[in-house]
Amino acid sequence: MRLVPPRVVPPAKPLGRLAFAARFVRNPLEVVPREAYEADFFRAEEGAARAWVMGPALLKQVLLDEREKFHKLTQIRLLSPLLGHGLLTSEGAEWKWQRQACAPMFRHHDLLGFVPVFVRAAQGLLARWRTPPRSVQQVDRDITRATFEVISATLLPSADATIGPVLEQSIATFQRSGGWAQLYASVRAPHWLPRPGISAGRRAVVALRAAVAALIRERRAGGGPDDLMQRLMVARDPESGQAMDDARLIDNLLTFYLAGHETTARALCWTLYLLSRSPEWSAALGEEVARVAGGEPVAAAHIERLVLVQQVLKESMRLYPPVPMMSRQAVADTTLGGHAIRAGSSVIIPIYAIQRHAARWEDPHAFDPARFAPEREAALGRYQYLPFGAGPRICIGMAFAMIEATAILAALLQQARFSPAPGPEPYPLARVTLLPRGGLSLRVSFK
Repeated sequence: MRLVPPRVVPPAKPLGRLAFAARFVRNPLEVVPREAYEADFFRAEEGAARAWVMGPALLKQVLLDEREKFHKLTQIRLLSPLLGHGLLTSEGAEWKWQRQACAPMFRHHDLLGFVPVFVRAAQGLLARWRTPPRSVQQVDRDITRATFEVISATLLPSADATIGPVLEQSIATFQRSGGWAQLYASVRAPHWLPRPGISAGRRAVVALRAAVAALIRERRAGGGPDDLMQRLMVARDPESGQAMDDARLIDNLLTFYLAGHETTARALCWTLYLLSRSPEWSAALGEEVARVAGGEPVAAAHIERLVLVQQVLKESMRLYPPVPMMSRQAVADTTLGGHAIRAGSSVIIPIYAIQRHAARWEDPHAFDPARFAPEREAALGRYQYLPFGAGPRICIGMAFAMIEATAILAALLQQARFSPAPGPEPYPLARVTLLPRGGLSLRVSFK
């Protein structure tokens, strides 16, 4: 049966400034214009300081060919109070050497060695859902905790059990006032201007950075394995020979703690929701996992053979991209598709709309994992599907996330089935990552 899950409907007419601000605070996806789902380029009026870019050739120009003219200024403004000048929030040579320092941790062969950790996280999740016995589970919360356990056990292990609750509390604090923070960053409001949630956000930043500083002290005192933390501590800038100071280490460790589990949790959460509404695909995946794993725990050798599992994950990330919007700010005059872009202008890349674009996706709002059958996926344009971004700044953890999500989803489906729980359908809410508004509860049954 054709499944068209809940989606954000674009505004029926252009929004004035007050309506734009009000909708943006409520949900940034609600200001994405109808044209973003149909055109390659849209600007409300010629010369306006905000342009929406959806065309693959134009996206390639922004993210690759002329990337030196387009910087991540809004994202840096939004996230740097928490993440400082780490990998996600730096530019130029400063970004490049940090990327080089982190890259060896993400070799595909090495990542497959983490599959047993991913599977243990899924098995722990199943055990929690079995005890005490109740059928309806708060899946979004539990999946997020499981992916945090993964990032702690693989890239950033620590004996400190306090950082998990600190992170969970702090993320919730940022999400509550996230719309205001995103609006202020996008309009470049002065830092001194009051806004809802600013004091709580500052306290959360202090708590988070203090927790990570404690991890660094712990590692320096006791040593540790050859993990991401260790490699960052010994990394040297190839130009200056300098190591990262503690502030920069905290910046990068927080980046990986937060980005490394939050986005994968969102992908899995939305995937389980879609499977709960699609018994046919749920059954097909269960059959594939049983055939490939043969009743044994999911292992590294199974990952590439779990073709349908990965098709469903990819289609889920098409409909519900973990990061639904990006932006770049022009730092030099240029043109995009014949349109003049002045220095200081914002270029919005609405990934949520790009991946539902009427000209590039058949029946774009329907759930259809067959789109990602190998022969059909090969025909997709590089810049029409962007769940991990594109260009040199494509997500460094892309392979890690796909292997992790495949292993966890397959391990869950070996023992459990998911079906709708009472309550409203989840609505997509952009808070840097794409949340189900109000959370996601599903009925979990066991074989």
